[in-house]
Amino acid sequence: MKLKYEKVGAGIVITGCNSDATGELIIPTDIDGLPVTSIGGSAFWYRPNLTSVTLPSTLTSIGNCAFLRCGGLTSVAFPSGLTFIGDEAFYGCNGLTRVTLPSGLASIGDEAFSSCRELTSVTFLSNLTSIGDDAFSWCPALTSVTLPSGLTSISNFAFYGCRGLTRVTLSDSLTSIGDYAFFNCVKLTSVTLPDSLTSIGKSAFYQCLALASIAIPNSVTFIGDEAFFGCCRLKGVANV
Repeated sequence: MKLKYEKVGAGIVITGCNSDATGELIIPTDIDGLPVTSIGGSAFWYRPNLTSVTLPSTLTSIGNCAFLRCGGLTSVAFPSGLTFIGDEAFYGCNGLTRVTLPSGLASIGDEAFSSCRELTSVTFLSNLTSIGDDAFSWCPALTSVTLPSGLTSISNFAFYGCRGLTRVTLSDSLTSIGDYAFFNCVKLTSVTLPDSLTSIGKSAFYQCLALASIAIPNSVTFIGDEAFFGCCRLKGVANV
């Protein structure tokens, strides 16, 4: 497998490889004596025969659409120094079943892991503060999520259509839940809202059919339209 790359400043940006690449992709730590620091936008998109990716310890960012629609990709080893994952970086990677996000990660872009149909588990090791819109939307095999302690907001559509999701553990520092964040999470049975929460967006829990009860803390000052619409088993909403 032949990698394509560019020298940018004091580092190397990987820009692609041969279109018929198959099997394991191992990105080296350095090329031409310079550290590999970034995977460029669309670098490996639509490579359905890639099965695994090992990223170097020197890597700090993965660009937009970098691995989009790599349907055969089953595993990715993220380095601890990674700080940024771009928009749609792993969109439609249906072979991915588990993702462990590293300790240095600060931001996940819009739709970064959207439509990963076989994704069952996401582990956050980081003090992540930002998750983009639709970041994990349409991941129907995802069953439970424990969000990192530093996360202050859940973006719009973040877990939209995660129909297998049964449990979500929210961070104690969370202040807002975005519009449609858990829309149509039909198996979600319970959610504990933290005392830090101030805002619940429009249709945030729309058609969460299994949700039977929820306690809304007194800190909440805004609840959007139809936030709990279609939650047919919801017998009561309590203020605490």
